[in-house]
Amino acid sequence: MKESTVLLGYADLIENTDKHLKKHFILFSILGLIAGLGSFVLEGGWGNINAGFHTLLEVIVNLARLLIIFAVIGRGQPLPGFNHFLAIFRLRKSAWSDTWSNFKNNVRHHFLAILVNLIIYVIVAVITNIAIFATLKYTPLLNWLKSADLISQAAGKWPVILLLKNISIIPFTLVFATLLVMWIVERNKTIEE
Repeated sequence: MKESTVLLGYADLIENTDKHLKKHFILFSILGLIAGLGSFVLEGGWGNINAGFHTLLEVIVNLARLLIIFAVIGRGQPLPGFNHFLAIFRLRKSAWSDTWSNFKNNVRHHFLAILVNLIIYVIVAVITNIAIFATLKYTPLLNWLKSADLISQAAGKWPVILLLKNISIIPFTLVFATLLVMWIVERNKTIEE
């Protein structure tokens, strides 16, 4: 039996993000839709709203996004993820120094792999954003939504853009960023050969 450090591959974070999104698709879709509809209403998709409702929707949108992060930390379950997150605040000074040491070692030894994963993420994000903007600019979607009374006549394209982003690239971003941080601060993992 030989122990060796598990290395980060050049696209492992992107692959893990994709696997995580597929495995917990329903949960992330529901939370993304909640955040998307909240953002849609906040941006005036159904007209003006009062300040109290605006504040409530902001809380709901951000809570849905936090639940996505906690679900990633808890491997698909928000409550264990939340408890694991709270454990951070109970760490002793020695545990913080171990975490900082792990962070430095992981970044130093896997800088190129982290950089490649970040570049791939940026490419995916840019393509998704271009697709969303192109959908609204070059298709009659916005006019159709207004004619079907699914959106306020006075609303611009931003409510629809935020709805589409919240069900596509924002959950992807939250999962990717959470997995990246979790990987960077974890201890060096060992495998048996």
